[in-house]
Amino acid sequence: MNFSNRPIIFKRLISNFIPRFEFPKYNVPLSDFKGHQVKALKKFQYLAPQLNMVIELRDIRAPLSTRNVLFDRFFLAGNQKIRRLIVYTKKDFMPQNTELTDTLTRWHKEMSENFIILDGKSVKDTRNLMKVIQWESDKLMKDDVPLPMGYRILVTGMPNVGKSTLVNSLRYINFGKKDNTTKRRKVSKTGNEAGVTRSTSEIIRISKEDSVQGIYLIDSPGIGLPGRVSSQSRMLAQALCGCVKETLIDPVAQADYLLFLMNLQKPKNNVDWYPDNQTKPTNDIYSVFRRMFDMKKISDTTAAISWINQWKRKGKNILFDVEPLLTPDEFSYKEYLLNDLKKIETYKLENDKLNIKGSSKQIFI
Repeated sequence: MNFSNRPIIFKRLISNFIPRFEFPKYNVPLSDFKGHQVKALKKFQYLAPQLNMVIELRDIRAPLSTRNVLFDRFFLAGNQKIRRLIVYTKKDFMPQNTELTDTLTRWHKEMSENFIILDGKSVKDTRNLMKVIQWESDKLMKDDVPLPMGYRILVTGMPNVGKSTLVNSLRYINFGKKDNTTKRRKVSKTGNEAGVTRSTSEIIRISKEDSVQGIYLIDSPGIGLPGRVSSQSRMLAQALCGCVKETLIDPVAQADYLLFLMNLQKPKNNVDWYPDNQTKPTNDIYSVFRRMFDMKKISDTTAAISWINQWKRKGKNILFDVEPLLTPDEFSYKEYLLNDLKKIETYKLENDKLNIKGSSKQIFI
């Protein structure tokens, strides 16, 4: 990723320090696309005629890198246009200002896309999402649209963006006990790493039993990107979000990318993101390791793993994508999407058993 030919527009600038505007090339795999994900995509095609809505989850820290163009091809192309709601998860990790929200609003307004931001573990946020879903379901009833199978929603997204957590939360608000000390019964398996959900689940009812029209969710495994539409920066951002297996990408490369991103941004309340971050910023990841750890006792790899795991679990107020830091003149969301769609136009799944048809122009008609 190279920003050296752009004006210096980033906020993270210190008088005598110049952050890197170009991240070095590492030996980073460009895909973590697995067999069970291919199988899930094929099932999506089978389920599509039954669906009334697709809820696509993305990680708010990497709003572009956790977006999957394959879903556009499946659910928005040709005659098979299914209503989609984009849900940004990890709200509790997002920067505490309005700038990111304003940027997302501008992007999605340009594409006539609907989105919300939530914390999947928040009852309040989950109830707000349920109100949106209920409104969409009621609208079809008022329009006398027959739904003999109920209102059906596919929950999808990249691996480990919070799909199963959200499914459990939506189920719980109508079927869980009012006693908050009671342990929730999970209807969908969750975990802290990518690939916990391996298959598309059975139908899960989230509407109350006495509802006039049933509302049902279908959980699904996380779907990654094929190599042709991926890049080093996307894979590194996904790794920092936990969307790919921890062992797939060199931890030192991940830590260096995290440092690259930190130096382009500004910590909230002048809190150090790494030792002496404010007074002695550095572009040298090994210098960061030396400041944080006794390198006589641990290796660079161990230091990198410790640091990035800390940020995966508790890191707040930082973005893992750089595009939201750019001005509208520097970055076009629409051009970005169209470029991805062109790359995927002729894509076929293994053995040519499933051809994703339709041109990029059809998506936005």
